[in-house]
Amino acid sequence: MKAKVYGFSDGLRLVHLERKNTRSVAIGILTGAGSENETEKNNGVSHFLEHMFFKGTKTRSSLDIVMEIDALGAQINAFTSKTSTCFYTFSIDEDGEKCAEILSDILFNSVFDKDELERERKVVLEEIAMNDDDNADVCTEAVSALYFGDHPLARPILGTRETVGKLGREDLLDYIDKNYCAQNTVVAIIGNMSADRAKKIVEKYFEGRFASKAGRQWHDVAHVTTGGVKTLFKPIEQANIAMAFPSVSMVDKRYLTVTAGGYVFGGGMSSRLFAEVREKHGLAYSVYSYNSSYYNNGYNSVYVGTNAKSALKAVEIVADIIDDVRENGFTEEEFHRGIQQAKAAYILGQESNGALMRFYSKWLLMADQLVDFDDLISKLDMITFAEFNDAFACEFDRTKVSLAYVGREISDDLYAAIRK
Repeated sequence: MKAKVYGFSDGLRLVHLERKNTRSVAIGILTGAGSENETEKNNGVSHFLEHMFFKGTKTRSSLDIVMEIDALGAQINAFTSKTSTCFYTFSIDEDGEKCAEILSDILFNSVFDKDELERERKVVLEEIAMNDDDNADVCTEAVSALYFGDHPLARPILGTRETVGKLGREDLLDYIDKNYCAQNTVVAIIGNMSADRAKKIVEKYFEGRFASKAGRQWHDVAHVTTGGVKTLFKPIEQANIAMAFPSVSMVDKRYLTVTAGGYVFGGGMSSRLFAEVREKHGLAYSVYSYNSSYYNNGYNSVYVGTNAKSALKAVEIVADIIDDVRENGFTEEEFHRGIQQAKAAYILGQESNGALMRFYSKWLLMADQLVDFDDLISKLDMITFAEFNDAFACEFDRTKVSLAYVGREISDDLYAAIRK
């Protein structure tokens, strides 16, 4: 069966896929409220709210929520991204409606007790501190902020100690009122549940409960980067280097091609980056590339974890690999391998109800598209060798690179090495 989308009178949408061969169901509520639509003053409020929704409702304490879920043998959790926040449950099929009721309760009946808020503020501040101790994350977050500059996508998901420290109950309620709107929300139900039952659950627990006013115009504005460099010297053993280059948006016709090419450029143990930087030269344990795509923006990143003495050499090798791919393209063997890896990733991802829930809801919310997996695989098979290389002739423009470095102090000019 294929996934289908159902609309409701308030603008809420349901994406549903019945999978009779499973005995489980995943339910996700994805709303367009992420760090992108925050301000400098309330940065981190989306993520703080993600925590606070679990801290008690009019009829359930925070302990009641997890005890009820555990009694079902189910799972409940949430995540925040640059563009959205998602609340979800995984359960056996017969408990799907009960999980939906609990999700509805935390979304619409949370009390945001002031004492709970102060306790959870400490938890979020500890999460920020933990993230600050992960130097690879600090580096990749820094290159994202550097790439986007004053664009809203530059804001960190967790916020900062300063902004989180000042958020009050009224800030949270005001943010919900402005951003948790039916028009900017998708309910995804994937698993052993019929369409009729899924629609009735949405009607009972979610329709008419979100703000009925028109949602914000939340699609990210296109950004043109000019590049830049940021260094953070710390007395640590690892030298962390992240580079970001302009790339395609998620709705660009080259998106699938760039995704497939990413596997052979830097997405696995047989990739160019891994083979050269790690296997041939032994300069890094961790080296890879990844693509971050939004509705109107996208960037391709390279990360290398090496040591301070090898940092310049590693960047020079990355520059050589980029030049070779842009000028000479990939081999036919790499082309076929990249296409096959992309197909396998999508096909294997269909094995999980949770993965499908995240996939369908993300594309419907962010791009207003219901992606059909058979169509997606067919499009991958239609990509030609020439199109594959033409796409990467435009990727990794070294004149527009942003570079972040976190590690011991060095005198080498890494930015010049990647730009020249």
